[in-house]
Amino acid sequence: MSSSSRLVPFATALFILLFAATAVLYGRDPSAAADPAERGKVGKVVLDAGHGGKDPGCVYKNCLEKDVTLSIAKKLGALIKKKYPDVEVIYTRSTDVYVPLAERGIIANKAGADLFISIHINAATNQSARGTSTHVMGMDKQGKNLEVAMRENDVVVYEDDYTTRYEGYNAGDPASYIMFSLMQYAHQDQSMMFAEIVQKHYKQALPMPDRGTTQEPFLVLWRASMPSVLTEIGFLSNATDRTYVTSDKGQTEAAQALFEAFGEYKRQVERRANVVTQEKVVEPEPGQADDRILFYVQLSFLDRSQPLNSRKFGSYRGKVVERRVEGKGYRYLIGGTEDYQQALKLQREARKEFPDAFVVAYEGERQLSVKTARERTNQ
Repeated sequence: MSSSSRLVPFATALFILLFAATAVLYGRDPSAAADPAERGKVGKVVLDAGHGGKDPGCVYKNCLEKDVTLSIAKKLGALIKKKYPDVEVIYTRSTDVYVPLAERGIIANKAGADLFISIHINAATNQSARGTSTHVMGMDKQGKNLEVAMRENDVVVYEDDYTTRYEGYNAGDPASYIMFSLMQYAHQDQSMMFAEIVQKHYKQALPMPDRGTTQEPFLVLWRASMPSVLTEIGFLSNATDRTYVTSDKGQTEAAQALFEAFGEYKRQVERRANVVTQEKVVEPEPGQADDRILFYVQLSFLDRSQPLNSRKFGSYRGKVVERRVEGKGYRYLIGGTEDYQQALKLQREARKEFPDAFVVAYEGERQLSVKTARERTNQ
């Protein structure tokens, strides 16, 4: 085992202790940042064309990653503006200029964005590697999947003051990435939801293998206080992928796939918010109720009551709970746990059968917003 591998578990434990202090240091409360699901809309999106200026990104046979990412970002922005004129599209760069990694997230924060999409093209020493992948801020339990993050993060050496700007970060040292890995924890679920939607549309539309979604500590996502993803569209180091992504056809189709993913994500977020609004969520005064606050996962909302063992509930037949909403219909829930993180795990499993499943909260028979439930249970 290498010395850097031995450092990963230690760094993971150390990070838990340092996380709160790091958040305060940068003026952020990870648990308090707004989520578009709470606001009920996706009205601003930041498109981040990876690299730029003195940082070319991947370079292979006169093909520069920075040029491909900018082209795709612009095409995507044009599609969004045309279909959703009410959505504000913000670019971290619209020309060939260098923008520091941390500054990209800050641009999104200042704009009050609801979604951050960082567009990249991958590369590998193994020239047979190809396909698409989408990543969210985080770290798996073993500290694996660092290769892509290490390559993308190490462009900070183009910044004269990177040791100050990214205090505690060591270019090339896997252990140092851990301390940045949970800064987006409050948005991890929404980010992963969008990442999975992106990969679904890539798989349907692009002639590339699906490499899936992962959690990795990307510095470009570190300061983005909203759901955020970094997506890698093919490999410049692979001849087949390179020919495709450097062509106008390939860039247009990649932008279209991202656009379809954006539209699906926007509809899901806003549809869920509408359900909560229609149901008139009760926000009791602190200390008003004696019942426990429990988190559930909603599988469906139906006009008519259904038998709890109905085939409509798939593998959850007989495991669902029915909640009647006066004058509206019936909610069908699974779970019922005091642990929000456990509810998120259940949600991820449920989405394999029910793609629109999402977490809800109740205090006794009264529904709370998830935000209120988390605040009152210190989660």
